[in-house]
Amino acid sequence: MLNLDKNLKYLLACSHGPDSMALFYMLKEEGYNFAVAHVNYHLREESNLEQQQLEAYCDKTGVQLFVKDVDEYLGNNNLEEKCRVIRYSFFKELVNKNGFDAVLIAHNQDDLIETYLMQKRRQNLVQFFGIKEKPIIFDVKIIRPLLSYSKQELLMFCDLNKVEYSIDKTNLEDVFLRNKIRHQIVEKMDKRDRQKILKEVDEENAKLAIINEKISQIKSDKCEEYNRLTDEEFLYALVNKGREVKPNFTMSRKQGLEIRKIFKSDKANVSVNVDDLTLVKSYDSFQFVKQNEEVNFSYKITEPTVLDTEYFYLDFTGDASNRNVSKNDYPLVIRNAKPNDVYLIKGYEKQLRRLFIDWKVPVTLRKRWPVIVNKDGAIIYVPRYQKDFKKEDNCNFYVK
Repeated sequence: MLNLDKNLKYLLACSHGPDSMALFYMLKEEGYNFAVAHVNYHLREESNLEQQQLEAYCDKTGVQLFVKDVDEYLGNNNLEEKCRVIRYSFFKELVNKNGFDAVLIAHNQDDLIETYLMQKRRQNLVQFFGIKEKPIIFDVKIIRPLLSYSKQELLMFCDLNKVEYSIDKTNLEDVFLRNKIRHQIVEKMDKRDRQKILKEVDEENAKLAIINEKISQIKSDKCEEYNRLTDEEFLYALVNKGREVKPNFTMSRKQGLEIRKIFKSDKANVSVNVDDLTLVKSYDSFQFVKQNEEVNFSYKITEPTVLDTEYFYLDFTGDASNRNVSKNDYPLVIRNAKPNDVYLIKGYEKQLRRLFIDWKVPVTLRKRWPVIVNKDGAIIYVPRYQKDFKKEDNCNFYVK
């Protein structure tokens, strides 16, 4: 019934609901090597009883059980996401400690269809429509072996095989959008309706794969490259870029299309906040940065040396006169530029911020641009910004 590898060791995520208990029974009956993980969030009155019933079932069947008892107050804001992080962090901990090959989740066909309908209704820019069968979550391999089974089929399976289970009463209420879709749409579907939706999901994912293949070819942060994309491609490319900084980054279509207007405008420096990140357009390039992210660094060297940091690299063991550095300048301090810094050029003081404007240094780089300060506190060298910089061999100082 289950198409899993019997040479592997599995961890079953089990709530004591009918889906996970049906999977529990199948795994046991078919002789798979597995243990069970249960998370008690203490959000419902029945949660302790459900844990006790699962403990008794595991004891009766001789299956090892791991329980995460959540005793912290979770509040009401982003509750679903908080529970998700707790749950998958627990799974990751168990996998790493006990050598499980994968975590089994008992999502079913109803869950897949509900998720897809919610995605379409919310017009989400998703990485995948519906539910993936074998994703990687928190660096853990997840397998969902029941996606071809409907909720009704799993309930009938439990009743036929006398498998005990609990019903979460909150799933019976139509307070949440998912529950409304479940009771008002999905549960009323016949097999033909389901197959039609499942085919639609496959077609949407095929389209998405084509889009992702195209935008994966983009290797730069140039606005011009993104402007060549269609609206749909542009939106997904932007979301992918945001997720390089924030893995769960989300953006609405409206926000994305407004950003597209910014990309096509002649404004040199524009910033816009999206989902706790700031998108910064500087001249013809852009990037996402964390909001209010401070960048301050200062490195002191008392003699010619090699220094390799996350911001710059220097090797002053040889002649450093090309960086305006002599032995009399030591000790040196290499720090990030400050708003009121001035630099002496050909006998004239120039404000560093004006120099950055002349050089067209992207706004996001200005706060982290290194300057070299001598023992008297004077800035003696500022590396020139080059948009298409390529490091040459034996380069004794460069910005990363």
